[in-house]
Amino acid sequence: MTKTQWFQNVSVETGFINEKGYVNRAKLETKHLQVQDGKIIKIVAGELPATAGEEVIDMKGQLVLPGLVEKHCHLDKTKLGTDFEPVSPAKNIVERFESEISQLNALKIAPEKRTEALLDIEIDHGVSFFRSHVDVEPACGLDYLENVKRAIQKYKHPIGYELIAFPQHGFLRSESQSLVRQALENGATIIGGVDPYTLDQDYKKSLEQKFEIAAEYQAGIDLHVHDRDEAGKATIKEIIRLTKAYNWQDKVSISHAFGLNDFTGEERKTVFQALADEKIHIISSIPITPNTIPPLVELQSYGVPVHIGCDNVYDSWSAYGDGNIQEKLARYGELFGIKTLEGMTASLGLVTNGITTLNPAGEPAWPFEGAEATFLFTKANSSAEFVARQTSVTHSYYQGEKIK
Repeated sequence: MTKTQWFQNVSVETGFINEKGYVNRAKLETKHLQVQDGKIIKIVAGELPATAGEEVIDMKGQLVLPGLVEKHCHLDKTKLGTDFEPVSPAKNIVERFESEISQLNALKIAPEKRTEALLDIEIDHGVSFFRSHVDVEPACGLDYLENVKRAIQKYKHPIGYELIAFPQHGFLRSESQSLVRQALENGATIIGGVDPYTLDQDYKKSLEQKFEIAAEYQAGIDLHVHDRDEAGKATIKEIIRLTKAYNWQDKVSISHAFGLNDFTGEERKTVFQALADEKIHIISSIPITPNTIPPLVELQSYGVPVHIGCDNVYDSWSAYGDGNIQEKLARYGELFGIKTLEGMTASLGLVTNGITTLNPAGEPAWPFEGAEATFLFTKANSSAEFVARQTSVTHSYYQGEKIK
């Protein structure tokens, strides 16, 4: 039986208001949204149409915004729910990831429960879709992938997700090619990896093999690139070259991408334009270490798709992180001096896969009839207030099904 719902008395942003020589608030209109089979099928104003047999949910003037997307997390790594401990000492990245698995396996709380704890926290801040890296290498096989899949399948709320086969110990270094293929046959849809220049010692071979497997399985690619200077620059340029060679536009992401800071002059312009032309996505956790965060605003000016994710939330890598994607977005606004209402409205797209309520000209862009019914409600008076003040999420839905 088809389920039909009306979301009554919903506030929708329909434009910018300029009262003092600058845009100082958003124009709001009251609408009613009809949802059926996970889609918004009708948006009307005025009187609510006849609703015989249909569920009516009165939102009492709350603002509707697109559901938030957690673009970079590790559902297999969190220690949430366990007694607090600081991060153990490690001399380098290799020592860190080699000690991590024994630390996680020794925890007294089941992996599924820790995953559920992270989902709970992120959902409270409006997230309805998760992209998670999941460790896949000989040290853990496919165990962590199966744990995360089980946790999501048993989870109490409907959510969207995609899983990344993540050979953190080095793709070539740990000889994880076969395991990555197995992961893609068992629920993962994206190939990950870490710093092929420094970990694998042959970044061209490492990246070529990843693109070959991606083409074979029609999978996406999302690579952690922390390397700086020549290592980072060479890796980024090779990713661009392979994306073009394999026609893998809009399927490739670079997480962290600290080395983008190291391009200068004409090379910087060429590389940034190439990232935009090949639709290579940049995903940042908004680090505050000086000269680390990529130039996200500059990248967007070229047309590069940019996203924000929480990344570490109390794990073997960091004692910090609270799973609040809203806080990450507000930090982005502070670091890059996003002060205008238009700028804050546009910045919401960094945590919604690019969906914003208004386009740069202030014209309505979302919601629209035919859109997926994945949205949240808040008592904020605008997207900008939601971004700047981290206004609480009161309710959220994924494809028409209630999450919060």
